[in-house]
Amino acid sequence: MKFIVISSLLWLLPLSAMATVFKCEVDGVVTYSQIPCSHDAELTEYTTDEVDSPAKQQKPAAQTESPSETLVRVRDALTKRDMQLQITRLKGDKARLQSRRDIEITKLRQSKLQANNNLAGAVWENSLSKEMAAITAKYDSDIRSVDSELDRLSKQLRRL
Repeated sequence: MKFIVISSLLWLLPLSAMATVFKCEVDGVVTYSQIPCSHDAELTEYTTDEVDSPAKQQKPAAQTESPSETLVRVRDALTKRDMQLQITRLKGDKARLQSRRDIEITKLRQSKLQANNNLAGAVWENSLSKEMAAITAKYDSDIRSVDSELDRLSKQLRRL
């Protein structure tokens, strides 16, 4: 019987305790006490930390998705990331191809300026023009294939 009374009394006690503390300044030194030091003592209230009761403890969050759904979500995220990396790589490849094409064409144009105003120079200039057209066609073909791959990946990424 005593056990029941004691346990019920303990259960009814508040979980946090308040203490009245006075802040006093004596000879320029701040002191704290439970009794007022003088008429100008400041009343401050301090509380102790609350003891966590089983009812107040946080319950684990309810699982909102199954492990298989989590795996699908992670797999989709990884697929998207991989596609974005491929798109970035392909854009870099395209820029490099365009740069190489421009460099080769610039070299041929500089060579074309050296052609003399005679038959040999005209033949050489014609040869350089054909070579420039071939280089342009080659690089344009490569760039178009990169563009088509970029378009395919972009569409696939939008579908996810």
